[in-house]
Amino acid sequence: MTLIAPLEKNDSQPDVKEKLETFEQEHGMIPNAIGVMAHSKVTLDMYMNMEGALSAGELSPTQREMIALAVSQANECKYCVSAHTEFCSGLGLDTADVIKSRLGEADNPQDQAMLDLAVAIVENKGQVPEDQLASWREDGLTDSLILETFSNVINIMLGNYINHLAQTEIDFPVCTLDL
Repeated sequence: MTLIAPLEKNDSQPDVKEKLETFEQEHGMIPNAIGVMAHSKVTLDMYMNMEGALSAGELSPTQREMIALAVSQANECKYCVSAHTEFCSGLGLDTADVIKSRLGEADNPQDQAMLDLAVAIVENKGQVPEDQLASWREDGLTDSLILETFSNVINIMLGNYINHLAQTEIDFPVCTLDL
């Protein structure tokens, strides 16, 4: 049962309504998670500003989705696993790629290091051992990529935790958390 229902754009304040309309024009829909965030202009702004900043970073859209899947799986967020699985289809990732990302697995050392770091951030509450950080650097993660990976994790965790709190109804093809 949903604990915080998505705010309908027509029931929102004018500035929030404008943001929701822009989101809908760009993405073809307003996902329930965004509708939930819309109850708080500050939360919606924070999420949208983070998304905008992260999309201009060094990580590719595919790498960002790989992180989203690994983090959402680690946080057991069925909503975000379902949503990001759907988003991956638009990037050309197939089912095998999605499952590998959810398992925290990648084909090249740099992407593997990125996913290992992302999952370690979740599992260790942001504290990662120095020797692991050194190993990830050897696999190609610069300090910039380490911090950008961390920022992507925080962004995804925002969505994960809001969906846990709200018990957001999934409005994408539903994925199970079992792999």
